[in-house]
Amino acid sequence: MVLRKHIALEDEHLKKIEPLLEKHKGNLSAAIRDAIDLTDVALQYYGSVKDATFLIATLREIREDQAIVPKPIFDYMLTQTQDLIIEKEVLDHVFDPSEVTIVSEFEEAIRNLCTGLYWDALISMTADDDQSPSSVHAEIKGIDDDKRKFLAGIIGSYLISFSLGITEMRSHLDTLKIDFEQRASPNEAYNDLLKNVGCMQETVKELHAKPEFWRSLIREYSAANYEIVALHRKFYEDLLIGKVPRAIMTSECLCEKLSEDIPLQEVLLDLKRVAETSRIVNRMDIDGEDITIHHGYRSMRAVDQLKNIFLCMLESAGLNYDYQITSNVIALKHQPEVETKIRELLEYVGVEDVFDVPLRKLSLFLKEKNINSDRHMRVFGRRIGRQVVHTYEKQYGEVWTGDKFKDALARIDKIPGRESEWDVRGSIAHYTVNRCPLADDAEACHVCRGIFRGAMHCAFHGMAELEVRKLLSHGDKYCEVYVHGIG
Repeated sequence: MVLRKHIALEDEHLKKIEPLLEKHKGNLSAAIRDAIDLTDVALQYYGSVKDATFLIATLREIREDQAIVPKPIFDYMLTQTQDLIIEKEVLDHVFDPSEVTIVSEFEEAIRNLCTGLYWDALISMTADDDQSPSSVHAEIKGIDDDKRKFLAGIIGSYLISFSLGITEMRSHLDTLKIDFEQRASPNEAYNDLLKNVGCMQETVKELHAKPEFWRSLIREYSAANYEIVALHRKFYEDLLIGKVPRAIMTSECLCEKLSEDIPLQEVLLDLKRVAETSRIVNRMDIDGEDITIHHGYRSMRAVDQLKNIFLCMLESAGLNYDYQITSNVIALKHQPEVETKIRELLEYVGVEDVFDVPLRKLSLFLKEKNINSDRHMRVFGRRIGRQVVHTYEKQYGEVWTGDKFKDALARIDKIPGRESEWDVRGSIAHYTVNRCPLADDAEACHVCRGIFRGAMHCAFHGMAELEVRKLLSHGDKYCEVYVHGIG
């Protein structure tokens, strides 16, 4: 049945359907029917005339740097780029910085991007200031987890230009909530983004930089069922000359990072990560502040050395642990009370004789707590040695020589009744003690030798080597010590 209706059209609308009028040789009714059919398709597939107009316009404007990709291939590419982020330089081709300058404009632009990708994503961004935000709260919902994280990376990359870094990400059901806060620099904000969204970014960068190296390494590890230990070249060199490495790292980054300023749990997690990935141990379990190391070694001598390495690393972070060893595990128990007591007694360094009141107080404390004193006395000494070095560096700089090392230790070597002398020649220091009132006091000797070792390792970053030839406490007529590699 044909219905006749009167419609009003302006010249603007007639111009828009001119191609249809030409097709139907001026038949306006036929042209209108074609237009209605096109609108019907648009509403069926795109939901609204506005969305259809946007998408059709986008398709017409595809440039050489754009492409239409079949959905299965696009989904595969999205999966393969999980935990990677799109760099800001790439995003600038999608979101023109000259056109997208404030948060609300970016919010609209990323919504349009989702529309173009046929994603039913609901995105909201709330900023405390649209032009110069110091905090932004973003929510993404309505799509699967891979797509939400992909969009989170895009949002995070854009907000780096405002030095906004991710403080928290919360995912619940189909909603991802992200909080951004002001950071000191864009670089710090970028590191937040890598930590939360792009944890594989640096890894993939290295894989692409040296593909043959990593292919070979992966083949070797796989063939050996990962029973391969990775060591830094410096530590391997120590093994070749019969020395026990003071660390377990594949690199020196953790050695440099360990300090008393690092939170305990962060130290333990970093130690676990490096110990397990370098395959030094089979597994390292963390229970609160205590550690259980499943070592997998048959030689108890090797296990004992491994225990010393772990204790040394923890001590570098100002942490005191006691230990128990079995054929299968090394159990390390945290001793926070000892740490507190040692920090308290370190206040005496440079103020009064550490071998007098401080030593007696620590000895009494350990006896009252029924804690074996030998190791903790050595730790106390090494902590004193490091403090002596740090104090000296504040006045004389961080470049060390044999003469400076001698001068630094001479300041704490003024023990009444001790007769000692130094001889520094090139990269070797020769230290002798001909008479010492502490020789018969085992605890004082532990502290004294600890001071020497702690200062040496701190000043020369573990590169110097200590050679003990004689000790009064062992029945020798004098103490004789050489320090090699200090030039």
